[in-house]
Amino acid sequence: MINGLILSAIVGAVIIGGIKRIGNVTGILAPFMALFYVLAGLLILVANMGELIPSFGLIFDMAFNPPAQVAGVGTGTFLIFMNTMLWGIKRGLYSNEAGQGSAAIAHSTAKTKYSVREGSVAMLGPFIDTITICTLTGLVIIITGAWHHTQFYVERIDPNFTGQLLNSSLLTSLAFKEGLSWLFDYGDKIITIGVLLFAISTMISWSFYGDRATYYLFGNNMILPYKWLFILFVFIGAIAQLEAVWAFGDAALGFMTFPNLISIILLSPVLLKDMREYFSKEHIPYKEKMKRKNDANKNKL
Repeated sequence: MINGLILSAIVGAVIIGGIKRIGNVTGILAPFMALFYVLAGLLILVANMGELIPSFGLIFDMAFNPPAQVAGVGTGTFLIFMNTMLWGIKRGLYSNEAGQGSAAIAHSTAKTKYSVREGSVAMLGPFIDTITICTLTGLVIIITGAWHHTQFYVERIDPNFTGQLLNSSLLTSLAFKEGLSWLFDYGDKIITIGVLLFAISTMISWSFYGDRATYYLFGNNMILPYKWLFILFVFIGAIAQLEAVWAFGDAALGFMTFPNLISIILLSPVLLKDMREYFSKEHIPYKEKMKRKNDANKNKL
């Protein structure tokens, strides 16, 4: 509860109190933490290079041939495949926001002459977040063996641990702790600090999404009540059961994504028209454009 109060107070100070310094600090630190996270993950993979191919093989094998306690007795191959796809889509949406319409709100604020150019930049997000970061995380968890250990360093943290399989950020933090144990004993701190910074910066950005949606639907007078409601849910999310938070988040993302996908399909002719128009033009690299501009100025002189 204390952590929830502190977290909601920090978010409230930014989105209501106007203390932008906190948001600026997290916005600056989060990219460095992401870089540090990637470097730490790559260090673990390099140190265990011989396990990379078997780990990829295990991913595909477990996706289509999971143990009976995971897939259920008598489950068909098609149902196993669909279940694997379902979990991949649900968790992938959290990492890349593809098809939700939320990231488009942030990208729409970019100052650019061509919307297609910004859309091309936005397409990098799913690749970096899901294909790169999530694959890196999964490989670290598999290579360190954290995924199938029921008491993997947990006795040092929680003496009342029940022997259940770990998941979420705890599993990842313990995997990094084990993977970097040959170098130093603070691998789990990378995840702890990173999750804190990512959580704060993500909540601030998502409050902006909701702010714009509230303004569009209800007008300017409802923005402040929305912000207080947002802070309340930050606190509730911090103290609620993890399973309930995941279930609520999955349902909410589904309600967001489904109508947005319909809109994307209906607007696809407009998108194709803009793309053809944009890519039919000659696009000069920025350095070359500046060089031509400087040469033209010199000629005028």
